[in-house]
Amino acid sequence: MTRSLFIRACGVVAAITAVTCCALTSRADIVTQNELPDVVFVSGTSTGSQAFADIGSPTVDSGNINTGTSFTIGNLISTGANAGYFTGLSTQIFGPVAFSPAVGSSLSFGNATFGSFLSTSITEQSNVAGERSFYVLGNYTAGTFDPALAPNPAPASMIVSFTQSPAGTGSISDSASISIPPEAVPEPSTILLAGVGLAGGLVVDQSRRHRRRKFAGQAGGLDNDSSTIPG
Repeated sequence: MTRSLFIRACGVVAAITAVTCCALTSRADIVTQNELPDVVFVSGTSTGSQAFADIGSPTVDSGNINTGTSFTIGNLISTGANAGYFTGLSTQIFGPVAFSPAVGSSLSFGNATFGSFLSTSITEQSNVAGERSFYVLGNYTAGTFDPALAPNPAPASMIVSFTQSPAGTGSISDSASISIPPEAVPEPSTILLAGVGLAGGLVVDQSRRHRRRKFAGQAGGLDNDSSTIPG
């Protein structure tokens, strides 16, 4: 029976691995770009983050953020929530920013002070009723605010999030943040280890249940046998 449980556990691991590989196929470009083989981060490399808000009226082609294929940020502005390289950046207004998740290079914005961001890939990060977010990889080029960006342009990532209330029909809002270097995404090995842990827990749980059933069966057998002993 123990061998049977082990075989079943291996099957669970195999299934989880297969699902993981399928789920990550569409994100292979992110992992590859996060490795940044053409950029060497050494001492002096710029790091930082900058948050953005929307003071306009965001829209989506279908009217539903969960099914839309084209998005427009109403009026993108930078906020005071910044760190590292972007520390001290005054509020910058960029106006409407439109993009299509299916077109990796479709998201771009900037001005002379801030510099510019140009996407190279856009991947859906989450999509649940009333919420949707995208992980955007690209390059940030310095502006006059701080031309001492290293490297320049620098690989960067951007998270763009949309909410809608009520889901599918209500008003839409959005926010965003940019990071240099790009924020990390989950590695396949991390998800696989989680799957192995789940399978291990299944083995332990099934083994415990088997021992309990076996013990209960033995106890029941003893009761039946004792009833046949002459008084």
